[in-house]
Amino acid sequence: MTAIVAVASCSGLGDSPEERAESGVITAEIQEALAQRPEVVRVEVGYQNNISNSASASVTATLKAGADFDPFLDEAVRLVWLSKLDPLGSIRASAIDAEDIHRGTTRHLNPDDKAELERKYGPRPPG
Repeated sequence: MTAIVAVASCSGLGDSPEERAESGVITAEIQEALAQRPEVVRVEVGYQNNISNSASASVTATLKAGADFDPFLDEAVRLVWLSKLDPLGSIRASAIDAEDIHRGTTRHLNPDDKAELERKYGPRPPG
């Protein structure tokens, strides 16, 4: 049986403790949904909105040996896009193979990709 390690991290929607707690809940929900996928060994979802990393969501995962990265990355991007993380300026989703760390891929999406994301997943929910 494969162990799933899930750790959510965030650096707040804004400065208030309530906003930081809200972003933590949202990232934990996304992380839990992704952790349920059969190909996932480990996943971490984070959100940062600070001076050095503005409105950035990240998903980092290790997938079972030989797993197809594309379905996982599509689902990760979809869950982040349709979440209530607000503001959302960029999404970075990465996956590596559990047995070959040289086999992996990353998708990085930013505001220029908004039309494509809306076409594929629908509009973002109101903030």
